[in-house]
Order: sequence, then C-alpha cells, then structure tokens
Amino acid sequence: MDWDSVVDALGEDGSYLLARLLLVLLILVITWLARQIVTAIMPRLVKRFTQRTETQIDDRIVEALRPPLRLLITLFGFWAILLVLEPSEALSDLTNRVMTSLVTAAIFWALYRGADLLIDLFQLVSQRTTRTAAPLIDDKLIIIVRQIGKAIVVLLAFGAIMEAWGYSMSGLVAGLGIGGLAVALAAQDALANLIGYFVILADNPFIVGEYIVLSNLSGTIESIGFRSTRVRAPDQSLVSVPNNTIMTANVTNWSRLTKRRLDMTLGLSYGSSPGQVLSVVQAIREMLQNHDLVQADSVTVQFVAFSDNSLDVMIICFMKTPAWADFQAAKQDINLKIMDILAERGVEIALPSTNVIIEQPVPTVERPDMQLVTPPKPEPTVSTAADSPVPDDAAN
Repeated sequence: MDWDSVVDALGEDGSYLLARLLLVLLILVITWLARQIVTAIMPRLVKRFTQRTETQIDDRIVEALRPPLRLLITLFGFWAILLVLEPSEALSDLTNRVMTSLVTAAIFWALYRGADLLIDLFQLVSQRTTRTAAPLIDDKLIIIVRQIGKAIVVLLAFGAIMEAWGYSMSGLVAGLGIGGLAVALAAQDALANLIGYFVILADNPFIVGEYIVLSNLSGTIESIGFRSTRVRAPDQSLVSVPNNTIMTANVTNWSRLTKRRLDMTLGLSYGSSPGQVLSVVQAIREMLQNHDLVQADSVTVQFVAFSDNSLDVMIICFMKTPAWADFQAAKQDINLKIMDILAERGVEIALPSTNVIIEQPVPTVERPDMQLVTPPKPEPTVSTAADSPVPDDAAN
C-alpha cells in the first residue's frame, strides 16, 4: 500500500486533513526538540560568559530564565498548531488574544524572575566597590528596591494584557493621577517623610548604632522608620525626628571619624623669659611628635599671642584614634607631660587676674581769702499762754 493509494482512498478533503494532522505532529516534535535544546544548551552558554566569576551567578541565571523560555516555546508551538487547524474567524480572534496574553505573561514572568537576579548582582557589585559597607541599611534598601521593581513589572504586565484585550489604559492612568493628586494633598507631610526615608537609605548619612549631631540634637541612631528616625540622646531620652527634617538638615556623623583633632591654648605667666618660652615650645613639639597616638606631621606648636594675663602658646595636632575614650586618655597623658615640661623649666601657668586701681581723694586746700561762714543759730522759742494746752482756769 503506497501513498498514492492512501490519498485516493481518503479523497481531497481527507488528504488535506491528513496533511494538517501530520503538520501538527511535526510542530509538536519541533516544540519538544526546542525545549530540550534550551534545557541542554542554555547552561553551557551562560557558563561560557560567566566562567571568570567566582560566584554561582550562572546557576542563578539558568534557574531564573529557563522556565519562562520553556513556556514561551510551548506557547508558540500551540499557537502554530492553532493556526494550522484554521479555526473560524471569531474563534481565531479569541485564540489570538488568549495566546497574546499568555505570551505577554510569560515574557513578564521572565522579567519578574530576572528582577531578583539583577538586584542581587547590583548588591554584589556595590559590596565589592564600597569600602565602608552598611549592612543593615543596605539590606533594607535592597528589600525595598526589590519590592518596587517587582510591583512595576506586575503593573506593566497587567497593562499590556489589558491592551491586548482592547481596553485602553489611558482612562485608568488618568484616574490614578487624579486620585494620587488628592492623596498627595491630603497626606503631604506623610509623603514628604516617606520620600525622606528613601533619601536617607540612598544617601546613607548614618546607620543604626552610629552617633550623630543633628542641629540641636545629638545621640545614637536606634531605628530608621518610614516616618521618623529615632535617636537615643545622651540623657537616655528617645527622640523621634521626622525624616523630612533629617533630609534637609546638616548631619554630623561622629562615628565615622578616622582621627580626632586636639586644639588647645597654653597660657604661660608673664614672668617667663623669652628663652623659657622658646624652650617650652620646642619641648612640647618634640613630645607630641614622638607620641604614639599623635600624627607626627600634623603637630603645630607656636607662641602666638600676648593676652591680657598670659603668653599664649597654640597647640594643634591630630590623634590617630577615632574612639572618644581613647582620645580623652591621650589628652590626659599629654597634659601630664606638659606639666612635667613646665616644672623642669621653672615656668608657671598664668592664672586669671584682675588689677583693681583705687584712686585717693584729692585733699582740700584752704585759701587765705576764704572765710568759714557759720550759719546763725536759731533763737529759742518762748511759749505763751495762748500756745499752752492748759486752760486758764486750771492754771489758777
């Protein structure tokens, strides 16, 4: 039984149907082969481009992209089969919309799975290129960016699928714009604080546990929230500062110091001779340059001014330790050594004093032509009967 006899037995319609069935089988075989090729070849191609990396990034790429690619190949295969079967016009229109929606969903599914991979790559690169890492803040920022990225992919997928079904998204976008404007006007402060939160995370001026000075507030950062940042003040009170305030304020981060500056003025008494002052200056300079915690090339010690009560010696240098306790201990050691230097050279520290000048009164000089005039004494008063409080009949 040959092919011609089969065709004659089936007739023209039967031959056409048989040809379409064979084409459908061929499409199924091609689809299956394409899926197998993607499964086998894709890992090799990815490893070829990522063979120089020391991470498992190639496995992550294959894990993220292989399922969507296999789904896309399957969808295109079934779409080709539907075209071969030649459905009616109404069914063809419905089929095209359904397949377009499914293909769009598969593409955005790949983007959705690739968002995690892209964010992880960005985090890996930032950790390698940033010397001072802030793990807590970076982790929060990565979580937020990951959620926002996935939400954007879902919204775009929804809009693309709605457009495939003939629904215009312009009205929805306009409605969202009006609603967003109303919400923004009603919750302006809340939105400003939320924006300030993202600014703090992106700019990274501080992390939890660091000591900062913010305008008239200083303390240790305890938490960073969507609305406010909580600061533990030195008196152990907890202060909540709106993120919008922090976003526009000058923040001094004392926890990120690499060294501390020592700046002091030493007042010597005016009884010190020039030789003694110069000897003290040189001795203090040498002592600081040889100190273990002092940066030698930053030492400046000079006799700079004649003050009201002292001869001022300026002492400036940088300490190698950023720790506040170590800095205070080093200051104490330096002060004690300065006292020894002054005692060895017999130089005293000037004490604040005030000179009070009391002027003597000018003595009175008598002139010959001046006579002392004595005022007249008052005459004694003579009481009369009219003035007496005793009646006349009682006197008699």
